[in-house]
Amino acid sequence: MKVLFLYNKVDLYAKIPGGVQICSQQFLDIVSCLTNEVHLFEVAHSRAFTFRLLHRLNLDAYQSYQPENYRSDLLDFIREKEITHVFINKSELLKFSKLIKMSGLSAVPKVIIMSHGNESGDLLGDLTGKIQKFSPFKKMLGILRLGMAMYLESWYRKRYVDLVCSMSDEESALEKWLGINYPFFIPRLIDHGSSAERLAMPNIYGYVGTLNHMPNLAALYQLCDKLADNEVKIQLNVVGGPAPIGKELAAKYSFINYLGALTDEQLSAEVKRWSYFINPIFNYSRGASMKLGKAIEWEIPVITTKAGRRGYSFNEGSLIETEDNAVAMAEQINRLREILPADYEKLQLAIKKVKQSSPTAAAIAGLLQQRLSQL
Repeated sequence: MKVLFLYNKVDLYAKIPGGVQICSQQFLDIVSCLTNEVHLFEVAHSRAFTFRLLHRLNLDAYQSYQPENYRSDLLDFIREKEITHVFINKSELLKFSKLIKMSGLSAVPKVIIMSHGNESGDLLGDLTGKIQKFSPFKKMLGILRLGMAMYLESWYRKRYVDLVCSMSDEESALEKWLGINYPFFIPRLIDHGSSAERLAMPNIYGYVGTLNHMPNLAALYQLCDKLADNEVKIQLNVVGGPAPIGKELAAKYSFINYLGALTDEQLSAEVKRWSYFINPIFNYSRGASMKLGKAIEWEIPVITTKAGRRGYSFNEGSLIETEDNAVAMAEQINRLREILPADYEKLQLAIKKVKQSSPTAAAIAGLLQQRLSQL
């Protein structure tokens, strides 16, 4: 097997890596376990005026790349390296599948989409959310974009894609609707070796997230409203940006301590004091919660929802799971304020078991190898 990993540099590398970069690196780690011959091919967003205009008008569904600009270099690369499988990182690069499949190559590679989540599903959430993200004009254009996105997702999958690797069982079900009968679920990877020193302080809760991501922000506001209504006495340390949103949260809720966007070193020093990591996700959005994986690596007891836990697989241990609503999570947080030390130690042991029983890149690659052999 000779593999090409097609990617955009901004999705794989960042000074402070976010969920997209972490997920991309995990996908690359798994692909690298399949074979010793993995080649990288970098592409970039289109800078053409038409594409930038479509983006400003909220009509850029799967229009961010111009595959034809890479035709010669990409096909020559595939021929030279005798590529048998092309792994496309992120569904947004979907249109490269047609270029590869319709290229006239003597040996046409298998095309596998490494999906970071269903784009049309996220757009649907943005368009119908209670917190309005778009102006009325852009919202109408966004509705047109939604229909176009779903059409293109299904059209390309049914003609030019051999397999889609999804981030959760829920997204695998969506892939079946779009035309991939046998998608492959890739659970999140947890670094079994990393950990953070634990000096947990009573009733210090922590949150890490991108605050201008609408599902994150809406859920955080819902939870904080319930905590305020119930007068729950905790300190919630919030990490992430942009800073104006974090400062607004701290101004509205007296129990929030906003820390800004921290480096990995700063974050490691901070999280060792947290008793719990909260992961409030009440509605489904694309992909899976990557920050949940970091909390498990740090061995911090996690309070999450069923929606927030999707995309993770483990054989032992447990997370503190609630139903997908702010009332249930706020009640759970309140109950944990007076937990006995012995019971907290049990939660600490449970999260360690989750971490150690989660699948490795090599184990997932072995299962993926079996699926690829059936294509």
